[in-house]
Amino acid sequence: MSENTTVKDDETKKNDDQTAALIVAQTFIAFSAIYWFLQIESVRELLQLAYG
Repeated sequence: MSENTTVKDDETKKNDDQTAALIVAQTFIAFSAIYWFLQIESVRELLQLAYG
């Protein structure tokens, strides 16, 4: 019975680790997308100032 419990605990820990990794990856991707969007907008504004 303890072996069965250990297997379930390992699976639960694995699922928790995968969920945490997925959340971190999604956060990183979202932050990167927002950062690059703001950088592109900044360049557009600077080009508009430079060339009218």
